Amino acid sequence: MKKYEKPRPFICDGNPLDCDIFIVGINAATEMDSDFWEFWSTENGFKKKEWLENYILERKLKPLKQNKTRRNKLSNTRQRIEWIIEASRPIETLETNLFVKATPSAYELQSEDRESSIFEYLLETIKPKILFIHGNEVLEYFEKLYGVKIEKGKIETIEILGTKTNILAMHHLSRGWSKKKSIELGELLKSIILS
Repeated sequence: MKKYEKPRPFICDGNPLDCDIFIVGINAATEMDSDFWEFWSTENGFKKKEWLENYILERKLKPLKQNKTRRNKLSNTRQRIEWIIEASRPIETLETNLFVKATPSAYELQSEDRESSIFEYLLETIKPKILFIHGNEVLEYFEKLYGVKIEKGKIETIEILGTKTNILAMHHLSRGWSKKKSIELGELLKSIILS
């Protein structure tokens, strides 16, 4: 497994072992100066509140891209993730990505950065009850690597690496997701687990 400078293996609130929902993307788009381990504690798990405060501050301080005059407090993807997580409470959610290296776009990942051993470790260790995967690249990766066929928008039961779980694949959270649609998804994920 490759060593990464400032990887972002996952984000959750507290103990990752308590998470029944995984939200899975391709890789984090916001590169941060802070290190994941600054927010990790063996006693309390991941300190998401502190991480989120730091994320907002770092995002605010980054220079704007050319021809941009403002930046939202949260990225589109981050905002939708927060709505989904809030709507799925009290079920705990772990946000993760197939690849741990953050880049402004997935196209910037080098071939050696496209390895999913940390995601696979999390999947095998935590055994979530449902995976919500977003984005075509994640869907294609799952199908190719794990030999499964996944239909977008349909909840299916699959087995990956000896873990039997439900999976729901949809388009990427960065575009086309309203607050209402995000909340409905969170409520759906919760209902699947509670049913």
